[in-house]
Amino acid sequence: MFIIDLLSPLYRNTIMKTMFSILDPVTDSIVIYLLGAMQTTKYTNQLFPVWALMLVSFRCDADFMSVYGVHDRRGRRFMEWRNVVKFMGSAFLNWHSSRFVLPIWLLLALLILRSGYRFYAHGLALRSVWHGKSSEVVTEYMRAGPHTNNWKPDECKPDNNMEGYKYLVHGETHRRIKLKKPRYVSCINISESDKQAEAEYGFSSLVTLDKIWGCCRHMLHPDKNVGNGPKDLSLAFALSRLLLCRLEDMTLQQEIFCINRKLVKTKILEEQNTGHTFRVMDMQLSFVAHYFNTRYHMIFWNGLCSLFSNLLLSAVAVGAIYWLAADAREIYINNNQANMEHRFNLDIIITWLVWVLMVFKETWELASYLISDWTTLLLVCNYAQWKEERTRNRCMEGAISSLSQNRVATTPWSGLIDQYVFLESYDNRPRFWNLLHMITMGMVPKKDDGAMLAWAIKVPKCVRPAILKKLCANLEKLRSPDSAHVQPDNRKRIHEEQGHFLPKAITSLSDADSERMKRYGWACYDLPTCSHVILVWHIATSLCEMKLAQDHNVDLSKHGLLNSVLSYFASCCTLKPYLLDVDEKTKEKKKVNEKLPHKLQEMYITANSLSRYCAYLLVSKPDLIPDSFYVPKMVLQETVAHARDHILKNCDSLQSRYDKLMEEAVKAIQDADSVMKSEDVVRLGAKLGKELIDQETQEECWEILSGVWADLLVHLAPTWNAEAHKECLESGGEFITYIWALLWHCGIEKSKLWPVEERDAEWREHMLLQCSVAESPCT
Repeated sequence: MFIIDLLSPLYRNTIMKTMFSILDPVTDSIVIYLLGAMQTTKYTNQLFPVWALMLVSFRCDADFMSVYGVHDRRGRRFMEWRNVVKFMGSAFLNWHSSRFVLPIWLLLALLILRSGYRFYAHGLALRSVWHGKSSEVVTEYMRAGPHTNNWKPDECKPDNNMEGYKYLVHGETHRRIKLKKPRYVSCINISESDKQAEAEYGFSSLVTLDKIWGCCRHMLHPDKNVGNGPKDLSLAFALSRLLLCRLEDMTLQQEIFCINRKLVKTKILEEQNTGHTFRVMDMQLSFVAHYFNTRYHMIFWNGLCSLFSNLLLSAVAVGAIYWLAADAREIYINNNQANMEHRFNLDIIITWLVWVLMVFKETWELASYLISDWTTLLLVCNYAQWKEERTRNRCMEGAISSLSQNRVATTPWSGLIDQYVFLESYDNRPRFWNLLHMITMGMVPKKDDGAMLAWAIKVPKCVRPAILKKLCANLEKLRSPDSAHVQPDNRKRIHEEQGHFLPKAITSLSDADSERMKRYGWACYDLPTCSHVILVWHIATSLCEMKLAQDHNVDLSKHGLLNSVLSYFASCCTLKPYLLDVDEKTKEKKKVNEKLPHKLQEMYITANSLSRYCAYLLVSKPDLIPDSFYVPKMVLQETVAHARDHILKNCDSLQSRYDKLMEEAVKAIQDADSVMKSEDVVRLGAKLGKELIDQETQEECWEILSGVWADLLVHLAPTWNAEAHKECLESGGEFITYIWALLWHCGIEKSKLWPVEERDAEWREHMLLQCSVAESPCT
């Protein structure tokens, strides 16, 4: 359990999650049984109390990182009280005569104290305005108007060191928050002592974003090239508090999104530095994930003071453990020879093994809290509380720089994107897996036919610039309500008309010549749902990949089952996720003739990875795409059944599937109207693929595919379902969540590419009809 918890940001499959959920109750039963067995044994071992205490302590902190967050929906904070009961139960073992009474009771008292403190700290964090009440405070604080002096949108200038961006970062815990009449908006009250300290010494306990970016001290000085790491960290945390408002259903004023859009365009969306963009978003989502899913809120509820309190308790506990182990070794080496095997004292070996594990656990836990973004943020806030450079604190500057460069804190996303290939998976029937689902009574999740995923891959380097380019292009098409030529009275109307919506435009087609729009625009604009759009373009991309593979002498005629097995092991061993090998090292080693020009290879990788990722979202994460109410699952099931039982029946290799789809494409082109009306996804995908292959060169074909997929992912990201993204952060995170969060900061909640209201009504009728025919219950 401890190892799984360490790897929690990295495991993304259901097997690991199922294993953790099974181990949780099983280990509790084992520990309780062992405590009872030690008490009822016929012989006495002086080390039984030592082992019992260490065992219980290790079990109770095995899931030290992912126990629970501020909003503890599952009630796991009560586990701390259960831990206390376990500790007290293990104490009864000490009624036996033991030579380690003093260190045992000291360690027991420390563990009980720490457990009780964490339970108490959870309640304090829940009531804290920096954690549990953060969204309510930020929502009220960010109200703009004549009756509040918190901040003024018209004065916000991101180019000038965030001037006017008084976003809350830290320090409001120590301020009084009061309501101001007549609108009863909240205002953070500044006490007379704070006013005097700020006037005389330039010290302020309230730290806002503009104070950090405008700080004149050495490390944060705007005119010195000392790096933007600490500033970016504060920006990420300030934005994470705004994002929490969305995830907790707190409504922000529309003016916030106007100035946020300026901030995103100026400080985050940098086409020439994609690493900076995603680094800021990564830190932002890390703070959000820690808030909901970890113990960080209990450690940092009161800033550095609560951090050092936890560090002190853990350090004293390590000292007590060492004292206990050292005493046990000394006494047993001198006096006890009973449990000897081949000149080795097994009692001492067991004791020191458990001791090493506990010290490692405590040390790792200390490092996870100390070398984290939270600690760095608090040091930056403490550093920026002084406006001027009074006395240069080189010690704190060194600590901030060191912590910024050495991070061990978990991030919500492992950097992997899952993949799904329809033409390789449609005939898969997971009978064995679903048998396990029945045997385990639902603990192992059920899998649908044709939903077998391919091996997850690291996000290719060429994908992020492509996504960033499309984001900038789509945002540029918006008429910004905060533009200088727009009258103040018209800003609200403009925002209501288009501020919430991404424009209905696939820039890869609309920015090109009109012929491309006529040829391929139907596959984006005329299909009923985004699920249809994803599958049609995905099948077309797979056909174009097969054609490219044929041109480079790749054999596609292997038997389907054998080919899938070989592909699986190839992806594990050689990192070859596509039909063409795109890894330069393996090319040189194998001397394969699959050399693609650099530009074509980038477009090929971008199109394939995004095509398979969007298809994976449709199959495994349908809540993250705009379609709702069972639409993605129903479209997929219909497409799988149609391909398996009709069009691609008895096609046992990729070559036979390619040839069959090319035949169907010819028929579909000849009878295009009837195919569109029937919404036959397989034939529509074949039609689109053949048009791309026949009418475009290789470079033009993959240029269109890579551009369209980058556009589609940007249009898929805005969705109303924030709860689905919050749940994804708990289980490893998704690439699309980064795009969703960035668009939400710009005020984009939907895309006009998907007219949800009209299509939902039609598809609800269609699904209800299907359910009534099948006589199955619908909810």
